[in-house]
Amino acid sequence: MPPRFQLDEDDDSPGRATAFIKAPESAYQTVYSPTRQYLRHLVAKEVEREIPLLAAIQHRFRTSFLDQFFVYSGMLGNHSFFMLALPFLHIFGLGKFARGLSFVVLWSIYFSGIAKDYISAPRPKNPPVVQITRSPAHTLEYGFPSTHTTYVLATITYISYFMLNVWETPLIWAICLWICGLIIVVGRIYCGLHSFIDVAGGAIIGILEALAFIGFYDHLDNLFPTTAGPLYMSAILYVALTTLPRSLDLCPCCIDTVCATSVTLGLSFGCWGYARMPFLWHNGRSDYIAWDHTLTLWQNFIRCAISLVLVVVWKIVSKPLMISVVKLLFPNIGIASKHAKGMDDNAAKNNAFVVPSPSNIKCGRYGSYALMVTHENLARIPIYCGISLMVCVVSPICFYLLGIMPSP
Repeated sequence: MPPRFQLDEDDDSPGRATAFIKAPESAYQTVYSPTRQYLRHLVAKEVEREIPLLAAIQHRFRTSFLDQFFVYSGMLGNHSFFMLALPFLHIFGLGKFARGLSFVVLWSIYFSGIAKDYISAPRPKNPPVVQITRSPAHTLEYGFPSTHTTYVLATITYISYFMLNVWETPLIWAICLWICGLIIVVGRIYCGLHSFIDVAGGAIIGILEALAFIGFYDHLDNLFPTTAGPLYMSAILYVALTTLPRSLDLCPCCIDTVCATSVTLGLSFGCWGYARMPFLWHNGRSDYIAWDHTLTLWQNFIRCAISLVLVVVWKIVSKPLMISVVKLLFPNIGIASKHAKGMDDNAAKNNAFVVPSPSNIKCGRYGSYALMVTHENLARIPIYCGISLMVCVVSPICFYLLGIMPSP
């Protein structure tokens, strides 16, 4: 059997894995509602049933080449890839399609995250299944549904609709797109990170979410240039984040959810701001960032480089600044008890789990509450909102000042 391929990613904090203490099964029975217990048991039982098959698949097909192939192909469906790729769609003037796809990708992370935390089903056991990953901290998350599968198939469904119904692209290109997506999905099973039921759940959520956005996104997009648009999105984000289910373990899904949905809030503010800067428009239109084929290859390269630099610099500079601002405005928000984390000093030393008190269970102060209600997590809202503003407002202003705008 080839060695396990593993390399830490930059976004995994060194203590993220060591701070995790697994809750015993009895704790779920104490804390979770009967509905959550039933769903968790249902999925966990199916995952357990699939483990021999998953182990047999790895034993039969694993090679060093396939290890690296599926690990690196999986990177085409991770958060970092989409955070780097989505801005280009806006910079190249794809307007409503770029915004719609951004919403599909980013809110698929939300829907997948709430399902993961609510059901709290484990991933396939390691061993006998070997988990092949560049990001060991992700193995601490719950398994059902597969987030990769959710947003990859949501993305492909949304793009396929435009290819076949709007752009009239030949069918063969849509088929190629689905083949690429299925490779990523198969890789989740090959790498031992998900079971078949995890992938099936992610596929259902992702495709249904994409179809829903195809049906109603135009109405939402029409609101963004108006003052009501950002206000509606702010209300939606508030409800979405304040109603997140608490998971008993310290599953980091809630952090990804905050980051992803905050980007969409920034998009709504970015559209609103851009619509009030007519000097940036192209041919009198404010529904897309000014671009056309008169821009040279070098000009397009400079525009892309400017946007990426702005996003990276904002991410670096804004993090300590926003955390300081949040601490100043909400000095007591991060005081979550150690019992909310499921540990106390003695328990942490003994790697033991402490069942939350009835009062903490009633008000939701347990498990992932310790990750949600912190200065760092609240600061992620303006940080990731700002990423969209860098792309949708600050970048076009830089293009205008540097004279790299399309011909009138």
